Amino acid sequence: TARAPKATTPGAPANDAPLRLNKTQLPPQPLLDRAFDALQSGKLEEAHRDYFRLLKDDPRNVDALLGLASIALRKDQPDQALSYFQKILEFDPNDAAAQAGIINLRGQNDPALAESRLKTALSSQPESGPLHFALGNLYARQQRWSEAQQAYFRAYSTEPDNADFIFNLAVSLDQLHQSRLAAQYYRMALNAAEASSGSQAVGFD
Repeated sequence: TARAPKATTPGAPANDAPLRLNKTQLPPQPLLDRAFDALQSGKLEEAHRDYFRLLKDDPRNVDALLGLASIALRKDQPDQALSYFQKILEFDPNDAAAQAGIINLRGQNDPALAESRLKTALSSQPESGPLHFALGNLYARQQRWSEAQQAYFRAYSTEPDNADFIFNLAVSLDQLHQSRLAAQYYRMALNAAEASSGSQAVGFD
């Protein structure tokens, strides 16, 4: 029988980081787009250089800080990623992606604490896709697939075109032996990934 794919996370699936990177829409920022494209292509040094240049001009650029955090995670530098997430929260304490990233990194050795912190964050941001996604990832690591499925579905409900949210929802359904429904969401994930090609980072093959 086919083995269900491992639940992945955007940006750096091997590091299981609940991080979503999108190309900024307004205003146009060629350097940011170039950094994003380099990151997507695995050219981490080029991406790092361009994101760092953006920060020199604007130390509060959240897109650049998230990009640098993603690079740090891909390089297995969790402390460096943590520092970027913390910097984001200095500017915006409610940034869901940074909150999820910090909770994920600090909660590796204490899943119960991470779960509590995610639920606390969700109590004030119940429509946050990244926080629901991070909670789903936490449950998935513990093989708590029914709870993971519910968290992934809530994440998907907030961003129906997010390919990673759809994919992880499919994985959870697959693990719960709901094969037909899982297949439907796998197809939806592929379609969403194709539709967002070049504009959103996708964390699965």
